[in-house]
Amino acid sequence: MTDVEEGTAARAGSPRQNPGRCWVYWPFRVTTIAAAVLLFDQAVFAGQFLAGTFPALHTHRENATFAGIAVLLAAVAAIPIRWPGRGPWWPIAACLGLLGAIAVQIVLGFSRALALHIPLGVSIIVAGVALAVWAWRPHRMPVAGRR
Repeated sequence: MTDVEEGTAARAGSPRQNPGRCWVYWPFRVTTIAAAVLLFDQAVFAGQFLAGTFPALHTHRENATFAGIAVLLAAVAAIPIRWPGRGPWWPIAACLGLLGAIAVQIVLGFSRALALHIPLGVSIIVAGVALAVWAWRPHRMPVAGRR
């Protein structure tokens, strides 16, 4: 492909990818899967507690800490998607927003505000799974030299 054809293909949105930057999604994929599993486990532990397994409440509380750490790690892992990967910036913002929601969730849980704690928990799980699904979808990387 000549330089002129390559430039035209790049402007036309050619599906060519830059294989040198595909690695930037892998840390985000791993951390979002871990976060999604830990977030889903929160519902499992809450259900065990409601079914009469009272030590599950302690597990629910401890797992919340690990889920928050996993979401924080996902936010850090999203940075290379933007820099140097030239991908979208919103995964960083989404992870930080999810981390803020988890902080609110922890406050609501300790204050026993279950009318807010439960629906927010469902929303957090859905958002965590949505991030993991997005991370594993195929992504077009910008062609080298294109901004």
